[in-house]
Amino acid sequence: MSNRSFKFHWGHGIVLTFIGFAGFMTYFYVNMSRQTIDLVGDHYYEDGQKFQQKLDIIAHTNELKTKVSLELDQTKEIIACKVPGQTKQLKVDFFFPADASKDKHFTFEQPDSLELISTKNLVKGKWKVTISYLKENKPYLQESTIHLD
Repeated sequence: MSNRSFKFHWGHGIVLTFIGFAGFMTYFYVNMSRQTIDLVGDHYYEDGQKFQQKLDIIAHTNELKTKVSLELDQTKEIIACKVPGQTKQLKVDFFFPADASKDKHFTFEQPDSLELISTKNLVKGKWKVTISYLKENKPYLQESTIHLD
């Protein structure tokens, strides 16, 4: 029998380092392969086309001389929508970025030249407003933000 005791030297350190690295990489690979990444939707191509159509409609709207305009009156708690002639299917959407459940939608099939929207049911804060309408059977889209105090 030999009386040799085990001595740890640099060769053992290299082997243990490689084994530890391989174990870490295996653990990392297994955990990453189990996760789902939803950065891209299932219908990303169609969504991209719809977004491009939206950009085209906004660009077409910016060429108009007279557009739908919003005037906010904080004291009377109303928003006045001034609508140019021959406008149909006016839709005004209020999106509250902090809470989607507070979103409001108003639709006017045959809008008058002035439509009034009450702000009493709208929460104070920043709102994204989207106005869509038809004029001479062409779609138009405007986006803006308002702040209710």
